[in-house]
Amino acid sequence: DVTYGWWAGNAFVTNRSGRFIASHAAHTGLISLAAGANTLFEFSRFDPSVPMGNQGLVSIPHLAAIGIGFDEAGVWTGAGVVTIAILNLILSMVYGAGGLLHAIKFPEKIEDSEVKQAQKFKLEWDNPDNQTFILGHHLIFFGVANIWFVEWARVHGIYDPAVEAIRQVNYNLDLTQIWNHQFDFIQIDSLEDVMGGHAFLAFFQIGGGAFHIATKQIGTYTKFKGAELLSAEAILSWSLAGIG
Repeated sequence: DVTYGWWAGNAFVTNRSGRFIASHAAHTGLISLAAGANTLFEFSRFDPSVPMGNQGLVSIPHLAAIGIGFDEAGVWTGAGVVTIAILNLILSMVYGAGGLLHAIKFPEKIEDSEVKQAQKFKLEWDNPDNQTFILGHHLIFFGVANIWFVEWARVHGIYDPAVEAIRQVNYNLDLTQIWNHQFDFIQIDSLEDVMGGHAFLAFFQIGGGAFHIATKQIGTYTKFKGAELLSAEAILSWSLAGIG
C-alpha cells in the first residue's frame, strides 16, 4: 500500500513492475549516453603532451587503466577509444528502446506478461523466496563481470603504475593471501593479488547465486537474515532480467 505522496521517489511505479523496469532502462540509457558522449568530447580535446590529471578528464583515464588508448609502453595511440564511445551510444539507444517498450507496449505489471520466464521476476517484497530467487541472478551477473575483468587483465593486459606500462596480469588465487588482504586491502601493491581476489569473488558470487536460485528461504524471515536489505539487493538483477 502506498503511504507517501505521488512526488516521492518511485511512488508512480508502486505495484507497476513493468513501468519500474521502464524507468530503470531509461536511467541506464542516460548513463550509457553520458559515458559515450563524454568519451568523444574528451577524445576531441585530449593533449597527450599534458598529464591527464591536469586536463580534467574522467573517461579516458578509466579507459587507460584497463589498457585502452595507449600502447604497452604507455604511449598514447587513441586505439579503441572511439569504438568504446560509439558502443556506449549504441547501447544507450537499445536501453532507451527497451524503456519505451516497457512504458508503452508491455504490461504494467510483469506478472501479467505472456512470457513465463519474465513472470518469475515479479517483485513480491514480502515473499522471501521470490527475493532470494532474484538476488541469485544479481550475484551471477556480478560474478560474470568479475570473470570478464580477470580475463581481460590476463589476455589483453591493464596498466601497472609500478612499471608505468600496460602488462598482462595472471591472477594469484592464493586463498590465504585473499583472506589476509580483507583487513589491509588499501595496502595491496600486487596486481596479481588484486586479480586473484576478483577470481575468488567470481567463484563465490556465481556459486552463491546458483544457491539462491535453487533454494528457498530457510527459517524465519527476519531483518538479521536479509529482510528489507534483500529487497534492495534484488533490484538490479530484476531490472536487467526484465529488460532482457
